[in-house]
Amino acid sequence: MEQPIRVFGLVIGIDKYKSGAVWNLESCVDDAQKVQRWLRKDLKVPKDQICMLLDKHATKENIEKNFSRHLVHNANIQRGDAIVIYFAGHGSTVPAPDSWFHEGSVGGTSEVMCSYDFGHRGVAGISDRSLQSMLEELSTAKGDNIAVILDSCFAPLQSPSNIRDRRNTRWTPSDKVVTSQDLVPGLWPTANPRAYPRGVGFCNTTNSTYTLLAACSPGEKAVEGKDGGKFTSAFLETARETPLHSASYVSLLKHIRPKIGEGQRPLFVGANAKRPVFDAVPFLPDQAYYQTDPVHDPKMLRIGLGAVHGVVEGTEFSVHGHNYRGSCNPPIAHVSVTDVYPTWSFGYTTHYVPSGCWAQIKRWNNRGGFRLQSKRSLSIPRPSRASLRSVGRSLFHRSKW
Repeated sequence: MEQPIRVFGLVIGIDKYKSGAVWNLESCVDDAQKVQRWLRKDLKVPKDQICMLLDKHATKENIEKNFSRHLVHNANIQRGDAIVIYFAGHGSTVPAPDSWFHEGSVGGTSEVMCSYDFGHRGVAGISDRSLQSMLEELSTAKGDNIAVILDSCFAPLQSPSNIRDRRNTRWTPSDKVVTSQDLVPGLWPTANPRAYPRGVGFCNTTNSTYTLLAACSPGEKAVEGKDGGKFTSAFLETARETPLHSASYVSLLKHIRPKIGEGQRPLFVGANAKRPVFDAVPFLPDQAYYQTDPVHDPKMLRIGLGAVHGVVEGTEFSVHGHNYRGSCNPPIAHVSVTDVYPTWSFGYTTHYVPSGCWAQIKRWNNRGGFRLQSKRSLSIPRPSRASLRSVGRSLFHRSKW
């Protein structure tokens, strides 16, 4: 029986805002749904382990309630399980009240994630100071395997100057809808007695409770394109073409940035940014793969599956670099079985295959010559039975088989 995938997610996407003073967006909901599909289909995360909040369901109260119920107080989450928090929507900055940062301080701003009801009756969204305290509470309860993904921006160098820029930028001004005093009653309870460092915003990850994956660096714009948020599109594309089981957040970033281009530089920060993605928790061995062993011929493989498993001559395998599910694993070669033993079999490939590879069954019983699927079909010559039996006897005497 396969182990359950120990990943839990809170996924938020907001296009339509309650306040008429906040410009609506176009593809945040679609981005959130893409992230959910990636978690469900690629990483095989069960549906009930992902909480989705879209548009009117993503109020400040609802976000905080589900953060507490679905993550902090979820008895199904064990310490060290991977937790993903994704937000696509507007960001903003709000003038900080006096003594927001330390006693006697004046001036400065707070970054906020704009909930659906941002600007409605003084709702100031989720502030950087609140989120920091929320994540500290979550980390205390469940460990620090937390990735916070924000496809939003908070303080562009210049406000969008025209309708087109405004419509494509995930940032909204706050001056007409909230005030500095609106920040205080909206704080997460454990944030009240704490001072917050000035000028760091959501990038305050110095206490190592989480890894932040931000769509852009401070002062830059997070923008939408025809395929959705540029950052989310680049992130998902990279995740699907990268062996995630052996990748770190930092290594992902190197592949994401070129896909976005100039003007928007994603930023991954936190003491754990160099650890494997999700601490490799989702990437478990897949029982559908079988170990291969090279023999004296670099293009011949011994596969750990034989007649007792139903393998016959002509059974076809694809050969892969690893055996971890949820991690990009395209075939590097194909093999057609030419000789079968009780618990292993032999096959030839037209490509050199490095040691430590894994095979997956593609067709159980094809007694004709194996034909490699490509622009032109290629029949693989079958080795002689004498050569295979010689190799088989040699391997038998050198192993426990």
